[in-house]
Amino acid sequence: MDISFGLDGCLVVVTGASGHIGKVIVDAFLEAGCCVVGLDIKVQSSPKQHERLRWIEVDITSESVVRNAWSEAQRHFNGRVPTVCVCAAGLDLSYIDHHQSVADMPVEQFRRTLDVNTTGTFITAKTWLKCIKDSIDADTQLRSTLRNVSLIIIGSEAGVLGVPGNADYAASKSAIQYGLTMSLAPEAARIFEHARVNAIAPGAVNTPQFQKECEAAPEALWVDAQVTVASKKPVEMEHVAKTCLMLASNNFSGSTTGQVIRVDGGKSGRMYWDRDGRAI
Repeated sequence: MDISFGLDGCLVVVTGASGHIGKVIVDAFLEAGCCVVGLDIKVQSSPKQHERLRWIEVDITSESVVRNAWSEAQRHFNGRVPTVCVCAAGLDLSYIDHHQSVADMPVEQFRRTLDVNTTGTFITAKTWLKCIKDSIDADTQLRSTLRNVSLIIIGSEAGVLGVPGNADYAASKSAIQYGLTMSLAPEAARIFEHARVNAIAPGAVNTPQFQKECEAAPEALWVDAQVTVASKKPVEMEHVAKTCLMLASNNFSGSTTGQVIRVDGGKSGRMYWDRDGRAI
């Protein structure tokens, strides 16, 4: 029994690669021996450098820009097919305006969040699958050599539990981790029988931004990552990244597709009211 990930030499595309979680995902795939293309709307001034890593600035809401990035990825890595794609890009909940009620939310905010998080993920997923299809159509022998053909969509606990005051974010994540993932899984397998599509729904992740929020409002740790969480702690970034490795690997997840993997420490609900009846 081969218990290695078997990812050596695979070309992996990671969107949102400059974010806190994105950078850890990039590191994980590099450690697994992959070639990695990191996409983000703005690459940091001094990004991580590695002989198997290429950075490209991309607006995922533009299909032509994403398609050009895929072509550049293949050129840079000598025509290799990007078989693994991790969709970690999007508007993060920490950086979206919060409202007491959806009644106060501008329609423009709702549209913008869905455009980036939902449409952007759709465009990325479409580009990944079209690249697989076109590559197989151009070279039928690839069917016998392609391995680890996997799309991994990073959703959120928000897509499961909702977010009072940020229905835009919750709706966008629910759409990609359920409707999009469940629809793409059978479609991908019709194009290439070993292609798989899954989603990860992390709970509150222990990012530097989450740590800042907890310092500013100490009750945030209890509300978001303790009171309804079996493990009584936030999720570590590397646990999300390692779940990506597992889902990318055909050795580990060859029969896993169309699934939403909750990486949330056993979170069973969300707090809405404190003891005095005030909204949380």
